[in-house]
Amino acid sequence: MDGTLTRMGRIYAKIVNFSVVTRYFLYVLPLALVLAVPIIVGATAARKAQIGGIRIVWLFTWIEIVWLSLWVSKLFARSLPRVFKFVVGVVSSGVRKYALVIRALEIPLSLVGWALVSLLTFTPLMLRNPDTPSGAALKPWMTIIRQVLGALLVCFLIFFGERLIVQLISINYHGKQFDAKIKENKHMVYLLSLLYDASTAQFPEYCETFAHEDYVINDALNLSGFSKKGSGKGSGSATPMKFLHNVGRFGDGVTSVFGKVAQEITGKQVNIGSSHAVVTQALEKNRACEALAKRLWMSFVMEGNETLFKDDIIEVLGPSRSEQAEECFASLDQDGNGDISLDEMILTVTEIGRARKSVASSMHDVDQAIKVLDGLLSTVVFVVSVFVFVAFLNRSFTTTLATAGTALLSLSFVFAATCQEVLGSCIFIFVKHPYDIGDRIDLSNDQLTVEHISLLFTVFKRVNTGKMVQIPNIVLNNLWVENVSRSKAMREQISIFCNFETTIEDIEALRNEMTAFVTDAKNSRDFQPEIEIEVVGIAEMNKMELRIECKHKSNWANETIRAARRSKFMCALVLALRKVPIYGPGGGDAALGSLGQPTFSVSVSPENALKQRDEFSAKKEAKRLIPTKKAEERPETGATTGTDYSGNTANAELRAVQSLNTRQPGVDRGRDDAWSSRDDASASTLDERVGDRQSLEEVRGLLHRESTRGRRPQNASAVALTPIEEPQTPPVTALPPMTNTYAPPPANAYGPPPGATYSSPPGNAFAPQVQRRDVPPPGSAYGGGVPPSAVPKGPYFPG
Repeated sequence: MDGTLTRMGRIYAKIVNFSVVTRYFLYVLPLALVLAVPIIVGATAARKAQIGGIRIVWLFTWIEIVWLSLWVSKLFARSLPRVFKFVVGVVSSGVRKYALVIRALEIPLSLVGWALVSLLTFTPLMLRNPDTPSGAALKPWMTIIRQVLGALLVCFLIFFGERLIVQLISINYHGKQFDAKIKENKHMVYLLSLLYDASTAQFPEYCETFAHEDYVINDALNLSGFSKKGSGKGSGSATPMKFLHNVGRFGDGVTSVFGKVAQEITGKQVNIGSSHAVVTQALEKNRACEALAKRLWMSFVMEGNETLFKDDIIEVLGPSRSEQAEECFASLDQDGNGDISLDEMILTVTEIGRARKSVASSMHDVDQAIKVLDGLLSTVVFVVSVFVFVAFLNRSFTTTLATAGTALLSLSFVFAATCQEVLGSCIFIFVKHPYDIGDRIDLSNDQLTVEHISLLFTVFKRVNTGKMVQIPNIVLNNLWVENVSRSKAMREQISIFCNFETTIEDIEALRNEMTAFVTDAKNSRDFQPEIEIEVVGIAEMNKMELRIECKHKSNWANETIRAARRSKFMCALVLALRKVPIYGPGGGDAALGSLGQPTFSVSVSPENALKQRDEFSAKKEAKRLIPTKKAEERPETGATTGTDYSGNTANAELRAVQSLNTRQPGVDRGRDDAWSSRDDASASTLDERVGDRQSLEEVRGLLHRESTRGRRPQNASAVALTPIEEPQTPPVTALPPMTNTYAPPPANAYGPPPGATYSSPPGNAFAPQVQRRDVPPPGSAYGGGVPPSAVPKGPYFPG
């Protein structure tokens, strides 16, 4: 058999798929006609035919009602969400979101309606038909059937209540946790799309200036991931890779042509080559995020400049878009110092991509936890249903219940710990929810990154060693969880011990030096301008303890950036301590017996000893910025720490400090591995996960090429852009787990408004790219990109 449909099969498929009406008729009519035969026979040819003392016409009439009521109940449950939305929406538009819950409860509602109709029609048809004398009692078999129908109704009501609880947990949880994150991230993608439109208007795609960046941005096939260190130049590998890139460009062009044809037919515009589609595709990979950030930054910055200012964006977008330009600049200027560097731009764009992946992965994992909870509650419903049937059918139910209760009481000691763990885990995940996927948290003294969330446990990765750690949620429920990713700007305190003879003027000089360091233009992006130094202890008057407090301009979620900033600050502190100078406890004095502090003996005369000691003291005093014997007033400003050393030694030290503190701004080793590890769905929870990240030298080569200055010509004028209209996003309500038994959201929170046509760019599983015909130009919708394996399929994230 080749598996192809026959002519009859094709006719059947056409009838089934023609409409809902034809499909339901095809399902209902065959059995309904079969059941109608005994009714017709009992009403005409065999009027006295009976089954169990009841004429077959009434018995099969009830069976026919049972069969038809199942489908009528299903149709009623299917249309109930629309009726609810129409009626209740007039009173309160915020209540209409619960129509999604009713839609997800279609099957439980259908079963409840079916059982109710079957129970209510059984007794009247059996006892109140024209052939049964008045006052007749139910026969034994009728009593059993009525008890079974009553038990079924109660069981279906319990099943309906269980599904309703799960739906309310899902809809309230998602609306509480992800609504603000999704709205903020979609708005950021909209702003990036606006900037990309302006960038391509000045420098068309694949132009000579940004050809390399455009190949990386539009790398849907991830061809850049196949390149190896040291390859690509002179090896001949660039030619086939470029050819495959061009094949992808040709495919996008063909798709755009079909999109224009669809536009003429449907009246809706679909364009996968729009700025929005390109941006969302680029946000899938860190390498593409870095290339996108570099293209945007260099196309807006004036030639010869090294920073992006608000006036640059206003000048490119034009005075008519000044408000949007100011909004774009404010969203990208994370440190608020009035300009944007290339590293800052890369960091912001990569964080937008990570935020999208975090939301998608967290929603997927939490929905899996909801699915597990649903399975546990379904087991409880099944056990309760058994007792319901026993209660309806067993006359000595009290005795049976007492026996079963004794057995359950004896087993409660076995399942008590398990029930406590399940309940505590549910409260921890759905009520407290202290973290999401990819968050950097601190548990006691452990620094961890969240890798996977389940109902009963969470998998973390240690920041310092990369080891995978699985911790039960019931244990985490009793711990203090410090979420670094959700924190705002963080501060750091460093304690140092110094010589007790250190003067207050020296401490003030140290504060001035560190203040000059954090207020320097190159460091003001990382640190806030406040430096606090306090004396917190003097021990036994043999040393002083100083506490230096600096304030970062962001949190420490990105371990790579945190390590670079701390190393930079510590290097500056070391240079400042040497420069003042400030010595450690017992330091600064000459060694006993040396020329600076000789011991009196017959080997030298007292005059010579005093002379040598005075010379050492004079040299020591000459090293101070503020002399101890002569209190001179000095301005509280100074050059950046270490910049006023002279000679080759000082320059070499500065170069060493700069090299030591150089980090890749778009790479976060602590969190990026979480996304790559989720691509392998077949791996176990604690399996070894190997990332596919590029070598550090290769990624760094993309960002630190020959030129990192602006490329916008001096005489460039504002570009002509078609207005982009940002669509309104409905509030996030519920996210269905992997099956269709949960309520979908009111609309695709990462997708288009209702009634739009979907079309996703290659590899983009986060959301479709949509435009209405009355909404110009491409790129006004939102979406995102994560690896398809990390995104749940369903109405919320169209596959």
